[in-house]
Amino acid sequence: MRLVWSQTSRPTHDRARQVLLLSVLCLFLGGTLAGAAGRDPREAPRPFRAAVASLLSTGGVFLILGVALLAIQKPRKSSATLSLAEPPDPSGVAARASRFGQEERR
Repeated sequence: MRLVWSQTSRPTHDRARQVLLLSVLCLFLGGTLAGAAGRDPREAPRPFRAAVASLLSTGGVFLILGVALLAIQKPRKSSATLSLAEPPDPSGVAARASRFGQEERR
């Protein structure tokens, strides 16, 4: 008896998790750069402050988007199923058995 496993290639909730991971990464990088080298962020050059603000705001937007995506998803039943394979064809089994016997006799 042979069991056959069928499952979708990618779960549907991966996109929301990826957005949340990206938001955490942006917020972490922005927070790290904001206090880089222990200096006062107000003394940093203007382009540097703009980059940090961009990272923090992008992370915040992605965080809100990821939470919203997780909240609106419908809970779905597991798409994975386990079923029995089709029984083997008796004529095919006999043919294979006879070939196997011939190979062993050689």
